[in-house]
Amino acid sequence: MHPLNLALFDALAAGFSPSPAVLQLASAIAVGSSWACAAVLAWAAWRRVTQRPCVLAVLAAGGAASLISQEIAASVGVPRPFMMGLSPAHVPHGLRAGLPSTHASVMFTMAFMLLLRRSMRDVGLIILAAALATGWARIHVGIHFPFDVAAGALLGAAIAAALFAMQAIAPRLAPQAAAALARPLRALADGRAGPCLVMVFVLVAAWVGSNTPGTVGPGMLEEDGPVEKGTVLLYLAAVLCLPMVRMASLSRLDRTAIGVLLLAFAAREADWHLAHFGAAGLLEAPLPRVLAGAAILTLIATAAGWLARRAWSASRAMRSWRQWRPEAATSLTFVAVIGAAVILDQLPASLAGQQPDLLAVGSSSAAFRSYLMHSFEEILELALPALALLAILQARLGGSRDPAPGGIARSYA
Repeated sequence: MHPLNLALFDALAAGFSPSPAVLQLASAIAVGSSWACAAVLAWAAWRRVTQRPCVLAVLAAGGAASLISQEIAASVGVPRPFMMGLSPAHVPHGLRAGLPSTHASVMFTMAFMLLLRRSMRDVGLIILAAALATGWARIHVGIHFPFDVAAGALLGAAIAAALFAMQAIAPRLAPQAAAALARPLRALADGRAGPCLVMVFVLVAAWVGSNTPGTVGPGMLEEDGPVEKGTVLLYLAAVLCLPMVRMASLSRLDRTAIGVLLLAFAAREADWHLAHFGAAGLLEAPLPRVLAGAAILTLIATAAGWLARRAWSASRAMRSWRQWRPEAATSLTFVAVIGAAVILDQLPASLAGQQPDLLAVGSSSAAFRSYLMHSFEEILELALPALALLAILQARLGGSRDPAPGGIARSYA
């Protein structure tokens, strides 16, 4: 360990004798900064319609930065401060390598990309400030060294610079790219694309589960790992894509309800409820949090009830499966995958075997079954936001088609 890295950590970290007020502030930033950045990007996408493609590109780059940083960290294998006994972990965290910091990689990638675009520099400055604050906070709570954050910032700068260079040469390649994408887009607009996509995810889940912990690292499926973070990012991308849908049958209230449910799925996948209400649940939390949680649950239930009513009205108007628009078939597939994921999550231990320690290597048949079941559960959950994005794409591609049959149109009136 470099002496400068240790000296900087000693100066910035809370250590074993923290200041309660500073530690509480750092813990709040370390846990909640990702959601604050997501809210800023959502606000930018809502207020600046012409910049929505830019926001989506920034989110995609953040997802790529997350995967790249975690692969580098697994390869380099630098332990975190609390793993070396230099500080307690003042916020819960898994036993994974920490160089480079994934939070820093993602936030600095997004900040630098936004700063390179003149019309989004104000948003970029906000994300940059959040990235700097998050870097300090995660050092202070004992889960990163300063060099981890610096490496994440360098990785973010490299990714942003590479994407900026690609953007500069993109106009020359645009005609060829449009011709190459025409056929795949026609395939995605088909109503069978949703079930086919799920089959691809099922095959991937089978391969990942049967090759863990051999070819595939066990950290791939663990909490806060690449699959879970990718799932959250895809949900957020789907929320940002919703305003792009232009359908006469889909009102603004419908899109708002869909957005609320997608955000609820993202929060659940990111364990937001555990971070804010603890394992004991809502009823054991302080009264202000109970009231806030009850308001959130009421909003989610209202959105779900509204969409269920709308879906029931539309399904009654459809006389046969062939009348279903592709996005409706994909939405039905989404619901079916939710059911499959819930069943896998509730399988008895006698069938699935005990949940394995994803950081330990085992070769017994029980461990194999556990890895396989866990792989199906996590990767099918990753399929859900992918299906949501597919349905949005299908609605976007079909927005210029002739209206649906009169009965369906009337059911949405």
